[in-house]
Amino acid sequence: MKRQILCAGLAALVFTGAAQAAGKGRSGGILPGASAKDPLNIDAGKLDYFDQDQKLVYSGSVIVTNGPSTLKATRLTILLEGKGATEGGASNDRVKHIEADGPVTLVSKDQVGTGDHGTYDKADNKVYLTGNVTLTQGDNIVKGDRLVYDVTSGVATVQGGSQQGGRVRSTFTPKNQ
Repeated sequence: MKRQILCAGLAALVFTGAAQAAGKGRSGGILPGASAKDPLNIDAGKLDYFDQDQKLVYSGSVIVTNGPSTLKATRLTILLEGKGATEGGASNDRVKHIEADGPVTLVSKDQVGTGDHGTYDKADNKVYLTGNVTLTQGDNIVKGDRLVYDVTSGVATVQGGSQQGGRVRSTFTPKNQ
């Protein structure tokens, strides 16, 4: 169970770093393990900024690096809260919702989370990773169709779907000692 939560936490952390920092009143990194001092780099084929909607849409092999972590997606949409200090930019404390369309891959240290789609919503403080979800840490693997991670409580739930026969599949490999 602890391994499932550790692996599930990885997928959630990509979307929660900004919200946790904003809740503490200071700006932090967007990806896990990153701090406010780490640069946030987003590399994409195209960026569309919609001032009226306070929305940024990155597309074309999107790669986000922040501190020691990397997120890859086909398309990344960031919705901001109100107009603010950073004209056309995504200050970490202004992020209210993130959508990542995939395949989505998050790499942080020895953990990797993948899925077809990922979302984070600051209002309910939950992260959702859906569609062909695979979470790995070393040789340990958890597969399902949907991951819900509650950032406030730290509880992760992995659900199976039709592709998994309605089941969650886990493989835990003991370390040789």
